[in-house]
Amino acid sequence: MNHKRVCAGIAALAIVVITSFYLGYGFSIKQANKKINASENNNIHDETQKRNSVSSDLSITINPYAASSPIHHEFDEFRKWVLDNKKLATLSDSTSPGHLLRLSGQLEAQGIARLPTELLEQRFSSVNKILASLDTHTCSMLVKGSFDLPEFMSQATPVMELFSDAEAKAWIAVNKAAIEAQLEGSPIIVLPIEDATRSVLKIAKSMYEPDSKVFISELTKLKTANDEDACAMARTLYSRGNSLPEPYRGYMARMLLTGKEGNEKI
Repeated sequence: MNHKRVCAGIAALAIVVITSFYLGYGFSIKQANKKINASENNNIHDETQKRNSVSSDLSITINPYAASSPIHHEFDEFRKWVLDNKKLATLSDSTSPGHLLRLSGQLEAQGIARLPTELLEQRFSSVNKILASLDTHTCSMLVKGSFDLPEFMSQATPVMELFSDAEAKAWIAVNKAAIEAQLEGSPIIVLPIEDATRSVLKIAKSMYEPDSKVFISELTKLKTANDEDACAMARTLYSRGNSLPEPYRGYMARMLLTGKEGNEKI
């Protein structure tokens, strides 16, 4: 199988860091930003903006998960950890809970590429589970480069509420680890293009002909693919990638979860 075509396919893959949006406050953040921007554009008084900001902080700090779910408890513990974190406080220009939670989300997204493979693999399995529940359009956006965050959260949250105790703990543990890695300035771990190529080839070789050739062909056309084809590719990459033997499973986890920072430029 042609390595150059595989490399071209990987280059076409718009890798997205989606991890930081799964905590549940992503919806509130985006809605709050819309409100604030709208108020600025329309020259609404400062007092109105302040009220919106306070409302935003309150909504962000609300636990979005069902009280009976393990992820609800873990999110409460995570929120407490964020609000009590002295390192976070020193970086923040505000001590409001909403501001600290927003900052933690930014640090998490920046720190994910610094995590060891074993932690990325924990997240890989959970994202694979969530992916199966998304509608075709939202699913396709995960590999095409952008997605509607409120809609994504509305579909992902019910799945996260079904996480077992172990899955919920692992999810939050990865969040914390990414934040800490960013705070400590841990080195970014970059996946070599050769390892990314080997893992994609491993998926292709696990398929029967002509499916393997179709897989590589569709990967190279991902940027222009329709929602149905892009979603099918996303589910193939995650489901088959999650089933690969080591070290290929780890390669796929790093390729798909760490964004441009965690992948060697072609």
